[in-house]
Amino acid sequence: MKKIFTTLVAALMLSAHVFAVSSKDVCGQFSGTLYIDWDEYPGRSVYLLPGAVENSVTFVLPDFTFGAGKLGNIVLPNIQVNADGTLNLEPSTLYLDSIDLRASIRMLNNYEEGDETFNSVVSATQAEITLEIAEPQTLPMPIIVYFSGEAVRNNNYAMVNGGFEGAWTNNEPKGWHSFGSATGVMVDFVKENTFQFVQSTDVRPGSAGSHSALISSTLLLGVKANGNCTNGQINAGSMTADDKTANYNFSDPANEGFNTPLQGRPDSIVFWAKYQPADRNAANEENRARMSAIITTDDRYQDPEEADNYGEVKIATAVVNYAAAADFGWQRIAVPFTYNPTNLNKKPAYILTTFTTNKLPGGGSSYTEGSGRNKVNHLDSVYLDDVKLVYNNDLARFAINEDVLSFENKIASVDENYCDSCDAYNAVGNGISTQTFIAFDAVHKCIFVYVIADDFAQSGKFQLYRVNFTDTDEEGLVDPSDGLEKVGAEKANVQKVFINGQLIIRRGNELYTITGKRIQ
Repeated sequence: MKKIFTTLVAALMLSAHVFAVSSKDVCGQFSGTLYIDWDEYPGRSVYLLPGAVENSVTFVLPDFTFGAGKLGNIVLPNIQVNADGTLNLEPSTLYLDSIDLRASIRMLNNYEEGDETFNSVVSATQAEITLEIAEPQTLPMPIIVYFSGEAVRNNNYAMVNGGFEGAWTNNEPKGWHSFGSATGVMVDFVKENTFQFVQSTDVRPGSAGSHSALISSTLLLGVKANGNCTNGQINAGSMTADDKTANYNFSDPANEGFNTPLQGRPDSIVFWAKYQPADRNAANEENRARMSAIITTDDRYQDPEEADNYGEVKIATAVVNYAAAADFGWQRIAVPFTYNPTNLNKKPAYILTTFTTNKLPGGGSSYTEGSGRNKVNHLDSVYLDDVKLVYNNDLARFAINEDVLSFENKIASVDENYCDSCDAYNAVGNGISTQTFIAFDAVHKCIFVYVIADDFAQSGKFQLYRVNFTDTDEEGLVDPSDGLEKVGAEKANVQKVFINGQLIIRRGNELYTITGKRIQ
């Protein structure tokens, strides 16, 4: 079985000799095969989260199962990371979440089975973890739990080029499209409308970028045409603006280059807009620009829908019709996603996002200035910048049995015998995709609560909370102090990014190859 992994340790050690591995380098999500006493369970994931003490990681194996039983999460805090990528964990006691089972656990740096050797060694790209779990009450012999996998390299959790930066090809930036690349029977009529979607140097306040996008409405043979950009493709099929059977934006898995893959479940979409309607009457309810973002399955979808026949396709929807800012300047707009409860178990595959100058097809305002050759038509326009998907990763609720701990004070104290009933602890995140992992740390006499969301593998964002525990008093009562301390960083300082098909390690402003060679 081990033969397929013979090159793994060599690759890990080669990387380690180029530069010393730190705990932040190796944090992330790893996907591969789990072996429990050599029975194979492919398609499993483990997480390495930043530890609460220096140069350490917390190991998480979610939903550990053995035999017919689902035993809960294995969470091992504060594992020391050596410079060569090997891991050190002192023998510890493992408390499984969902059953009253105490087991001892060891992380093995070297374990031999026949002529094969198994290790616990990690790098930014790969991981081997070897555990020995012993539970004398129910297991006649210790079991070996071995994981081997690669770092999750998928970047499909963020909006592509949300800042509209970089070179524009055929008057369109990477990831975004407008009339210049439209399809449909009216394509020859609209394809020259490239002036309705242009790059601008007017950026939102505080932007790290240097460009934004400007969409503008226009008049075509006297018919008002909204400015429109999308990360799908425009279908132009009718001169009647509100003909939704012919005029729409769409996303199709078969339409390569005109769809935006998305694997995460974000909580909201945030963007900056400077909406400037021709009619500056703020009380006019028709002066509303529009953004819509639809997360879909691996199926075709169009916006607007020509009929109510996409119920099986839509996973989540975020739509807003927004007015101009009081000074007609930049404003930050955040729109929560509403998830279809009947489709929560379906995997996200794409996101279709549309920005338009008015909430109604062919809508908006205009006025004419001058006459003859000096005649100028003034119409609606919208500047757009820094479109982002937001994944919440805060802790919404932490309870011990039925007692909810508040966030008002810094420390909560619980019984030192906390693991006599491990299922007494309940942590709930505040996002649609949040996962919470509870680490019982007997050495530091506390409980660590980790909170991550779908985008952890890409963004490195996490939150860490700490609950201290203490001895009970003479009457067996817990110290009455009430509170929860937030101690974690919001983001690991090392990110793994995919650039031109190559995995790159980012440390602050520096970029490295996976072998440790600095490239920036």
